Amino acid sequence: MVEILSKELVETLKPLENPKFLATKDNTGEPNIALVMSWTVYPDGKTLVYGEFMNNKTRKNLEAGNNEIGLLVMTTDLDNWLIRADFESYHRNDEFYEFMVMTPLFRYNQYTSARSVGVAHPLWSSPNYKISKPSVLLSYVKAKLAARKIPTVETDEGNMPRNVMERFSWMAAVKAIAFVEDDGYLSLFPSFGIVPASSNRLVVHRSEEKRRGLELKDGQRVAVSLVTLEPAAFQVKGTFRVISDSVGVIDLDRVYACSAPRPGVRVDIPMLERI
Repeated sequence: MVEILSKELVETLKPLENPKFLATKDNTGEPNIALVMSWTVYPDGKTLVYGEFMNNKTRKNLEAGNNEIGLLVMTTDLDNWLIRADFESYHRNDEFYEFMVMTPLFRYNQYTSARSVGVAHPLWSSPNYKISKPSVLLSYVKAKLAARKIPTVETDEGNMPRNVMERFSWMAAVKAIAFVEDDGYLSLFPSFGIVPASSNRLVVHRSEEKRRGLELKDGQRVAVSLVTLEPAAFQVKGTFRVISDSVGVIDLDRVYACSAPRPGVRVDIPMLERI
């Protein structure tokens, strides 16, 4: 029997400090992406589990029955894998919960505790896609050059505040794109070749998309996660537009803060309009 999760991938999943991004969708098919570091492998070696404590939109999507998920697993050396899985349910006060609360992330942390444990069953995993430092630099430079040719379009929503736009300009920030495939499952991949063309438009160099055999379509809804070492995390959502086989643009219409003190709050519209 062929193992869905390779030994290398299992070993990468175990350390809770390795970055993991979870992609879900809502009832309309809108993608959502969140950094969920607590994903790991249950001792049976084939079941995926994570401790849920601050991902309200993700939980809402999954509890609505949208069980097709995608998981991007990375190392600090930028090795990365895509996993497609079926989410089963949230557990509490059982063996899955006891396993998770005894992991270092929760056992020795007096400030956070898992509200419940999400359980998922992997269906498929990709090979290890290694990303070299020269390729990071090359995709970033090509995206910067392409951004000069993208016109500015004014909109009321989707405008990144200055601090978010600045971080999207950083080459070292980890950025991941998620979208819904035709079969309903989520695909996601890291992309360091993403830079702002303006406050509401992101240019994407499509090298990492293409080398994985993925295909973002014109008009496709996408979600992008940005994580820095500060730590700070943001999510933007928008519509993908094909410029060429190597360049795309995301027209933004939503910008969210994803870290404390107010994770999940929109930051692209004035506070008074959100009340």
